[in-house]
Amino acid sequence: MKFFQRLLAAPAALGLMAPVAANADTAFVSTTNLSGSAVFTVGSVSDGGTTDTEEELYMQYAYELEISSSFTGEDLLYAGIEAGNASGPLANMDSAAEGGNDLSVDSLFYSFPVGDLEVTAGPLVDQDDVLAATTSAYSGAFRLSAMPFSEAGEETGPGVAVSYSNDNGLVASASFISVGGTDATKGINADDADDVSTFTVGYDGDGFGGGLVIASNDGEGGTTGYDTFGGGIYYSPESIDATFSIAYDTTDPETGADQTDLFVGVDYEVGPGTLSAAYNSTDVDGSDSEDSTGFEVSYTYALNDNVTVTPGFFTVEDTSTGEDDSGVVVETVFSF
Repeated sequence: MKFFQRLLAAPAALGLMAPVAANADTAFVSTTNLSGSAVFTVGSVSDGGTTDTEEELYMQYAYELEISSSFTGEDLLYAGIEAGNASGPLANMDSAAEGGNDLSVDSLFYSFPVGDLEVTAGPLVDQDDVLAATTSAYSGAFRLSAMPFSEAGEETGPGVAVSYSNDNGLVASASFISVGGTDATKGINADDADDVSTFTVGYDGDGFGGGLVIASNDGEGGTTGYDTFGGGIYYSPESIDATFSIAYDTTDPETGADQTDLFVGVDYEVGPGTLSAAYNSTDVDGSDSEDSTGFEVSYTYALNDNVTVTPGFFTVEDTSTGEDDSGVVVETVFSF
């Protein structure tokens, strides 16, 4: 089935379920919600890891569906489906989705309360899905992002997580994800599969908060294991319509040099939209040639309730070529 036909088939199939859900006595679930987004990214990147790309205009897309169902009103069955064609000079944009134009399920889990705790388990749990602590309030929707090691967002597989929060703003979580377990021929916590454990603790208050994250990958699946530790804070002063974020992250791989990353970002309400700017610096222990810095500035404004446009500029050191990757990009997000 062609990609476009798949996009039509998925919402159509869900639409057939809507009349059933209207009758609670015969409904498969009491409530099912479908939301989604399509991101069109167009821009030009000088160098970009190739030659003469400053004269080229590139375009890529990301398409995502989120299906949320509840059986009791307090639980959640979640499925995330995405497609994209990111592979070129724009592949490092925050919105980028790989997959060669094929729809794929990237998250599938079930969450339910147990007393003051929330338990999450499923065959496709992403580390990002179960982090209780907030280490940065930066919009994070352009090129740069905070916590690239402890919150890499690439650790997905069969997993279980427990999170806690109270009315005073204290939050905490612990998760175990068997990354290699996405291959059904391999066991969970097997000797030939990577297992990632993550622990967080934090505080979310009125205009202020932060958190700490510790993660560890045992590296038994053939990848390089690592231990990470990082943290960040955010602050929104009452005197101005702005939010400031700062985060510091470290990684200690089993092989290779230790790395640290400093991130500073600000979101400022200007006119009808939000002006965002960020800076990050990555330091590789014992290798000045692999150190890198990046800077970006963007402006996001809403055309209506469902369409936003974000033009922006970024420049990031490319350690493989010794040149800067500088880009002018416009992203349009359609939400439904």
